[in-house]
Amino acid sequence: MDLLRLREESPGALVVWPNPHTERRSERRFRIVLAAWATEIAGTLKAKYGDLVDLQVGAMTFPGGELVASEAALQLPGVPADAAGLDVEAVRPLSVRSGRHAAEELLVTNRADHTQTLMTARDLHSTVTDRAGNVVGRYAGPRNAGRRGLPIEPQQSRPATVLIGTASVVPELGYAVPPGEWKLVVLLVTDEGFVLSRPLEITVTP
Repeated sequence: MDLLRLREESPGALVVWPNPHTERRSERRFRIVLAAWATEIAGTLKAKYGDLVDLQVGAMTFPGGELVASEAALQLPGVPADAAGLDVEAVRPLSVRSGRHAAEELLVTNRADHTQTLMTARDLHSTVTDRAGNVVGRYAGPRNAGRRGLPIEPQQSRPATVLIGTASVVPELGYAVPPGEWKLVVLLVTDEGFVLSRPLEITVTP
């Protein structure tokens, strides 16, 4: 019943969790994924249930602090957006709380002389980077599986939504990207391949 209480008292803390009404088998550990900000909740669950629970906070195991994703999954594949004839800009200043995620509106402009189709599963993917371009954070949680094509005519723009996550992928930073000024790189999937936006300014707040 602790999971039911958490859903009511701490909205957004639970990302992936078992059915609280499921009867436990003796050999089975319950896997629970918590948001990157929910370290105190993870500590409470670990103290109460010990080895009965397999905990993940953000993109890392808890309390071990080991990355769940492989290093290859943290790379930024794709060609620069300007080389692909695309431009991405934020509609308003980008800001998200540390350890949280948010959906923000962008404007994608096609500078090429031919129509380009943007493939999206409702939200574009993105990564938070430091000033040197190293990936430091991303969204950690379920994603939409569907995909649709959004054609953009030459010299035209269309709005798109980007999903911004601040689960840290750098153990030295902790489970969440710390507050401060960072960069955001948006991944565009087009009918011609993978494209990376120029780094956008983003503020991570406490």
